[in-house]
Amino acid sequence: MAVAIKNDADSESGDLNAIRSDIARLKSDLASLMHGLGRDAAGPVPRARKAIGDLGDEALRIADTLTAQGGRAAKAIGRQVGEQPVVSLLLAFAAGFLGSRLLPR
Repeated sequence: MAVAIKNDADSESGDLNAIRSDIARLKSDLASLMHGLGRDAAGPVPRARKAIGDLGDEALRIADTLTAQGGRAAKAIGRQVGEQPVVSLLLAFAAGFLGSRLLPR
């Protein structure tokens, strides 16, 4: 069970890294677009560049926070399963049973 949690954490980490990469690429694309537009309109372009940079930085900060929280949650679940394997097994069984009863076939 701990291996499955580790694999899920690795998968989430890979997904978050892909999101982080996409955000960085989007930030770069928008910056080059704004640079091209800067030749045509000098007024609002610097403000727009700063806003795009701030937006990209905020998105990266959020992605980092989510990565850290996911890692802590995975460690906590792994620790709980290690300390109380029988309780964890019963909880997993109960969740599966309830899910099978509540979800339509």
